[in-house]
Amino acid sequence: MIELRKSPRINVTWRGLMKMGGSQIVPIRVINVSESGVLILSAQALPLNAEFQMMLEVPNIDHMRQAPHKVPCKVVVLHSVLSGDYFRVGVRFIELTELHKDLLNAWVSLANKQENHRR
Repeated sequence: MIELRKSPRINVTWRGLMKMGGSQIVPIRVINVSESGVLILSAQALPLNAEFQMMLEVPNIDHMRQAPHKVPCKVVVLHSVLSGDYFRVGVRFIELTELHKDLLNAWVSLANKQENHRR
């Protein structure tokens, strides 16, 4: 399938944490990623346009056996849809360091190269 989105996505299985109101920290699962945002699975519905602090665990692209990178970011909720027992929540990055943008872009680029190589 040809990706027509402005920011192509790749499917992943990454872990993360989201800071909710107060000091509540909720585990999340990242199921796809692009340079502009991620799609997560959350046990809780998240309000549209709400902003949250997140920490993503992004595997080391060169050495998979090393500990994952801890990627702090701030996101805004674009959509939240109940799917089975979890909510599929699309968020856009509003704060992400250039170093971490480069890391995510490297993952997207690597996955796209592997996909094109299979064809």
